Amino acid sequence: MLFESLDKLKRNTIMSSILLVALGVIIMICPERYIPSLILLFGYTLVVTFLVMMLNFFSGKKSLMAYLKLSSALVLGLVGFYVLVFHSDVMRVLAWLFGFLLILDSIRTMNHSFNYARRSRRKGWWILTILSFLLFAAGVILFANFWWDTPVALMKAIGCAVFFAAVVSAIRLYWTWPLRNAKGGSDRGNE
Repeated sequence: MLFESLDKLKRNTIMSSILLVALGVIIMICPERYIPSLILLFGYTLVVTFLVMMLNFFSGKKSLMAYLKLSSALVLGLVGFYVLVFHSDVMRVLAWLFGFLLILDSIRTMNHSFNYARRSRRKGWWILTILSFLLFAAGVILFANFWWDTPVALMKAIGCAVFFAAVVSAIRLYWTWPLRNAKGGSDRGNE
């Protein structure tokens, strides 16, 4: 049961990294005239995610994790409805949302760096620490939103940040996941 859950977690991490890379590239190369449509698509995606998470909550077991997912679903739903209702003020909210998510992801990456990669004596674990600081800086820059006055520039910045977060997520998976060598043992030494 545990190994099935870990395998599912690994597949989910890989798929989310691939999807985030694709999303980052799409946002970066999106022409200016499609930015409002992209923002509406983002709003509808958040609302659909909210509805799916609510259905999962009502159909599943009620545990602490389920209530945490419910609270995150409510936040996603509120942001999604805000994006759909207030088109003109949405860029500031998107900058705050993506900046905050990048800051949370950087804290998680820092935790993985020290608790998993360093403890398992992975070579180059400190690179993950540096990347988590860079991810934190990108989140603060997006959250502060000093330099981007136009929606196009802000969407390009968000696209670059999402792309960078996906790359860091893939690197985090490499440094924290136990790899197996050809003999069936772990390549990390004594586990």
